[in-house]
Amino acid sequence: MKTIVRCFLVALMALMTCFNGGAAFAETPSDQSFSPDPKIQKIAEAYSLDTVDFSMKQFGIKLDWSDASIANVEQALAQMNSSYVGTTPKPTDDQVMSFAKAYGSYVGEVYRRNHGGEWGMVTLGGNRFPGMRTTSGASFWPWGRAFNRITKGAEDNVTDYYMALLKK
Repeated sequence: MKTIVRCFLVALMALMTCFNGGAAFAETPSDQSFSPDPKIQKIAEAYSLDTVDFSMKQFGIKLDWSDASIANVEQALAQMNSSYVGTTPKPTDDQVMSFAKAYGSYVGEVYRRNHGGEWGMVTLGGNRFPGMRTTSGASFWPWGRAFNRITKGAEDNVTDYYMALLKK
């Protein structure tokens, strides 16, 4: 267990140099709007490229931009959740969001590259945060889902999430 915690903390420090914190996210959109934002796409592209390298170095996990690679993202996030649960004191939300941005960006970029869609700002309940819109008009929040996977556990499985997106 100490090795996992140490791994998590080392990984956290490495990613903190690449990513910085904070975002809001929601579950079911009812009063949402979406504004495309090419700057967010560029940020997500950079995060996702770093995530490919980081996953191989830190976890020995290959991410190849395929839909099937989302299962590997789930594996990395499951390891982070195990470390998160066993770490006292807990990393801050901003620290966890660093990982969520990284892995959520990869999930979003795999979706965009393979199925279309665009990055932008979602407004929901008066809060604005980065998210995506599919070509069919559905919005989703990969950063928020990755954050929940790390902090809450398997109930927020990203593979299941991604497969549900493919059915929309």
